[in-house]
Amino acid sequence: MLIFVASAGEGIAQDADEPLRLIPAQTDEASGDSSEPGEAGTAASSAEPIIEIGPDDVPVLTIPESGENGIEVGALDAIDPDAAGVLLAGVARFLGDIWSGSRRARIEALLPRLPAATPSPVMRGLALSLLTSPAEPPAGPGETGALALARVERLTAMGARDAAVALLKAAGPPGAADAIARITNDRWLTALDYAAACERVLGRAGPGDGYWRRVRILCQAHAGLVEAATLGLELLLETDAAPDQAFDDAIYAMAGLAEPVADGRADPTPLRVAAWRLAQLPIPAQAVAKAAPDLLPAIVGAPESLPGTRLLAAERAEATGALSIESLRALYREMAFSAEELADALAQVEALEPPLGRSLMLQAVEAQTAPALRAELLAAALFLAEAQGAYGTAARALAHVVQTVPSEAEHVWFSDAAGRALFAAGDREGAAAWYALASEEAPRDAGAARSAIRLWPLMLLTGDEIHLKTAPFEVWLALRAEEGERAVALARANWLVILVDALGGQIDPEVWDRLLAEGRPMPAQAPTLALLHGLRMAAEGGQLGETVLMALILLGDGGPAAAGLPTVGPVVSSLVSAGLSDEARAIALEAVLAAGL
Repeated sequence: MLIFVASAGEGIAQDADEPLRLIPAQTDEASGDSSEPGEAGTAASSAEPIIEIGPDDVPVLTIPESGENGIEVGALDAIDPDAAGVLLAGVARFLGDIWSGSRRARIEALLPRLPAATPSPVMRGLALSLLTSPAEPPAGPGETGALALARVERLTAMGARDAAVALLKAAGPPGAADAIARITNDRWLTALDYAAACERVLGRAGPGDGYWRRVRILCQAHAGLVEAATLGLELLLETDAAPDQAFDDAIYAMAGLAEPVADGRADPTPLRVAAWRLAQLPIPAQAVAKAAPDLLPAIVGAPESLPGTRLLAAERAEATGALSIESLRALYREMAFSAEELADALAQVEALEPPLGRSLMLQAVEAQTAPALRAELLAAALFLAEAQGAYGTAARALAHVVQTVPSEAEHVWFSDAAGRALFAAGDREGAAAWYALASEEAPRDAGAARSAIRLWPLMLLTGDEIHLKTAPFEVWLALRAEEGERAVALARANWLVILVDALGGQIDPEVWDRLLAEGRPMPAQAPTLALLHGLRMAAEGGQLGETVLMALILLGDGGPAAAGLPTVGPVVSSLVSAGLSDEARAIALEAVLAAGL
C-alpha cells in the first residue's frame, strides 16, 4: 500500500502499532508557550525526500524540510487513492489497519454524518486523525476515490481546507485538480486574501462555471471595477448557472442597486462572506450558527456587524478551534463600556446580550486588583455563564484570571468555583491545588468542606486510578440532595457511576445497590439504538476506525456537553476499549461538567 504523508511533526512517530494519544498538550500561559495545533499549507520543499519503512512495512515518503505551513505532500506510484493520508502538525495519526473488519458501504454511509463544527476539542482531534490517517480502505465494492472524496468533504466542512487540499493531492482521485483549485480558492476567500483569490481569474481567458465567473465578478469589484462586475453579473444571470441571490445582492449593493443587507437565511459560503465583507455589509447573527469554523474569523473581523454578532462568532470560533482563546479575550477587551458599567458590572450584566455580558465581566474582573473582590466577580461571572449555557467558554476565557487568585485559606470559599473552572480550562494541576486547600480547611470550615465534596467527583474522574468508594459517594450524594432536588442529585450520581464504570474504574457494590434501590428513571436524550449496537460491535471487534466514527456521530454536533448519559456512557466505554483512554476521560470530563458535577 502506498502512503502519501506530510512532514511529520514532533511526537508523530511511534513504534507500537496502537492509537496515538490525540489530546494536544495544554497551553502554558505562565511560560508563554502558546503553540497550537493547526491545519497547514502545501508549499513544496526542495529538500531531497527520504523513503523509510513505517509500521506494517509500509513505505512512507517524508520530506525533511517543513514547508510554509507544515504540510508536505510527496508522491510515489499510487495504488489506491482511498488509502492515502497526510500528516498535520499537532494532529496524531492512527497507526495500523483502522478499517480492518469494516464494510465499505457502511463507512461511506456514515462518513457524511461526522460532526463538522463540534465545540469539543477532543472530538475535533479524533475527527481530524480519522480523516487524515493513511489506511487500507474497508472491504467491499466501491467507486475508486469515493472514500477519499468523502473524507475531503468532511475536512472542508470542518474548516480544515489545507488538510483537504493536501489529501486531494495525496490521493489524486478523479476530478482532484478541479476540487483542489476550488478548495484552495475558497481558503483564500475565507482568509479575505482577495489578491491570491483573484490572481487566477483576472486577465485570463475562459468563462468557467458559475462559481469561477462569480469569483471573477468579485475580483472586478475588488479592483474598483464595479460597473464591469455588474455587467458580468447581468451576463451570468442570462446563462443556466446556478443562482446565488445572496452573492448577487452584495454586488448590486456595491453598485447602489440593492439594499446594503446581507441575507441571513443564506448559507455563509466563502464566496458570499467575501462579498459581504467587500461590500461592507453587516453580517447577521443567523450566519454565525451555519458558518464553517474557518469562516468565523471573517465574521469576527467585520466592523460593520453588531458587537454581539462579532462576539458570538468569536466564541463559536474559539470553541471549534478556529480562534485562540487569547484572540477571544482581545475581542472581549475591545468592547466599549462606561466607567459606571464597569464599576457596577454585576448590576449591569443581565441587561446585556449574553456575549456582551461576558465581555463586561472579563473587563471588570481584569480591572479588579484586590484578589478577594476579583474572586467574587469571577464566581458571579462563572455562575451566570453556566446559567446561559456558556460555561466552557467563560471558564477558558477567565482561567488566566482565576490563576491569579492565590489558593490560600482566606480564599477557600472560592475553591469550588475556581476548581471547576480550571478543570474546564484543562488546568488539572491548578484545580487540584484548590481541592487540596478545601480538604485541608474542611475540619475548620463548613464551607470548605462543601467545596471539597463538590470537587471530589472531578478529582476522581481525572485521577490515575479510579476507585469509587461507598463512604465518599454517600457524603457527596447527601450534600447534592441537600442543595437541590433529590431527583437532580440522583441524576448526577448516575452520571458519576456510569462514567467511572465506562472508564474501567472500580466501584464498591454498595454504590450500585444505592442506585438500583432508588429505581428512578433518569431523563435523557435517547440515542439511536442502531448506532449504539454498531458502536458496541465495532469496539468488541477491534475495529478502531468504525468505533471512533460511530462514537463521534453519537455525540453529535453539540458534543459531550449536549449528549445524554445513555450516549456518553457507551461512547466512553468503547473508546477505552479501543485504546483511547485519554480521549475517553476528556469526553467524560466535558460531559460531567455540563451535567453540573
